[in-house]
Amino acid sequence: MEGGFAPFSFRTKSGKLSGFEVALAKDVAKQLKLKPVFVQTKFDSLISGLDTKKYDVVYNDMSITPERQKAYTFGREYLFTKSVLITKKGSNIKTYADLKGKRAAETTSSNFSQAAKKAGAQIVAAPGFAEQLELVANGKADVVLNSQDSWTAYKKVHPETNLQATVTNALGQTTAAPMLNKHNKQLAKKISQAQRKLEKDGTMKQLSEKYFGADLTKK
Repeated sequence: MEGGFAPFSFRTKSGKLSGFEVALAKDVAKQLKLKPVFVQTKFDSLISGLDTKKYDVVYNDMSITPERQKAYTFGREYLFTKSVLITKKGSNIKTYADLKGKRAAETTSSNFSQAAKKAGAQIVAAPGFAEQLELVANGKADVVLNSQDSWTAYKKVHPETNLQATVTNALGQTTAAPMLNKHNKQLAKKISQAQRKLEKDGTMKQLSEKYFGADLTKK
């Protein structure tokens, strides 16, 4: 995980790793009677870390895409949300089609970057969500395409922001699931079983409400 992507995973003021996916991974590990070891990695290196077996699973708001499914294994989905277009207040970017010819601040290997590029946007590379928003706020990019849960969490911490978000249904529902090396299907199955138990006993819902302010764990 990134460790700098609140509220998914982030460092507290005391330096402790916290967040929705940190708590979820700990609970999954507990179900499997394992002790989790967290490896903080930049987003653009997360997937390659699975290839080199640097770690066993990635919990980092990873969307399931056809391209990723060809090369990797996914566990059970645990977040369901929509996509948003984040711009400065007063921007005329209102729909997915409006991305054409605009500068979109994105992490280059993300599904949002691919979607923005497909719409005709010029990609301005940024390592993380906070950096993407900063580029838009400073006028160095026009828009960020990302998940609604990420924006909601940011807005909660920065209510004074001069940015706004518009929901777009062009990409359908955005989901997140644990991502593993394609040869790790057995572990993916065990992780999925553990998550089902956490859904049934209400743990997933409680974690979502704690970190996002709403239950985003159901379709």
